Amino acid sequence: MKPLRIVFLSGSLGVNARADRLSQWCARRAAACGAGTTVFRGEDLEFPMYRPDRPERTERQRLFVEALAGADGVVTISPSYHGTPSGLLKNALDYLNDLGDDPRPFLDGRAIGCVAIAGGEQGAVSTLNTLRAIGHAMRAWPVPLGVTLSGERANLAADGAPLDPAAAHHLEIMLGQVLALATTATFRDRAATAPA
Repeated sequence: MKPLRIVFLSGSLGVNARADRLSQWCARRAAACGAGTTVFRGEDLEFPMYRPDRPERTERQRLFVEALAGADGVVTISPSYHGTPSGLLKNALDYLNDLGDDPRPFLDGRAIGCVAIAGGEQGAVSTLNTLRAIGHAMRAWPVPLGVTLSGERANLAADGAPLDPAAAHHLEIMLGQVLALATTATFRDRAATAPA
């Protein structure tokens, strides 16, 4: 059986951004569990504003949409900008309207884990709730545990590893839930399409 395909999306364009570093760390943890991983850093998502009346796509945009179309699970990691995910991440997700006519439209049936990074807990919680709502709207299955990182809990090592043990533990649980739910969904989909 092919390994699960998990896509990680970072919502920050900042130099040495925490969302970029954390997405890399999460991808390494998922890969250690046998998953195939793809990471889109903030700069990889720097697309023009989505316009439904302009179907032309660059190679980068096509690769992004194709990666999500082939994903079994997704993890979104966003900074909190005034209590909501970054416009960068939301705009990139809007490009998944290109999958509206697919057999599995948008993020239908895929596990999605959500992480919000903020200076304070209020912004982190608001951003997390919005990420989960976006996942629902795109027909994904948000896993039970969403993760907020704020204040000292948001401190990371150079390689993206959380310095706070509780934060690392919560991220490990969330990643495990993404992998478990993605496995269940993948088996279900393969069983549904298997010849009788």
